[in-house]
Amino acid sequence: MMETKGETMMKESFDPTLIDRLESPERKWELPAAVLLEKLQVNGEVDLLDIGAGTGYFSIPAASMTAGTVFAVDLEPAMLEFMEKRAAEEGLTNVRVVKGQVEQLPFEDEAVDRIIASLILHITDELEASVREIARVLRPGGRCLCLEWQEDPMEQRVPRPNRVDPQVMQNLLEQAGLRVEGLEYPTERHYLILARK
Repeated sequence: MMETKGETMMKESFDPTLIDRLESPERKWELPAAVLLEKLQVNGEVDLLDIGAGTGYFSIPAASMTAGTVFAVDLEPAMLEFMEKRAAEEGLTNVRVVKGQVEQLPFEDEAVDRIIASLILHITDELEASVREIARVLRPGGRCLCLEWQEDPMEQRVPRPNRVDPQVMQNLLEQAGLRVEGLEYPTERHYLILARK
């Protein structure tokens, strides 16, 4: 299969320390996966889609909370390999690792009951289309959780990292046909929005 230029560049620029940052004790303390998955009501036999799954930070614990299938989607081959190995080591048979991206999810309409989009939507150049994709693959009555960075007025980096205002995100979710059920601030740096189709 031929690689696109973007995929090749991504491979070359992959930073292996990213895995350590995604799995850091600080992140686990600030944003405990099990607590956030409970907010999303991951239980029973729900099928869950984790967009930008990375190390499986949410996918792996979710697989223990549902008898349904957990689809762990990422574009980075090193992350896909890491998740496959991790799921196998933990004896999880309901994790499906899928190469894909939020702008064009490789799923049929109404394919899953739950979606988690954690710290991924701020990096897309096609935010509106990405939110529509989330709504498209979510089943009626299904829920999604969007976790994002808040704007930091003290930010010194140049260029400033891209951030999506919570109100903008809420409006986009509603325009895509989802009903926002909650907006929370789990840390000083993050916000999360729970929405339902």
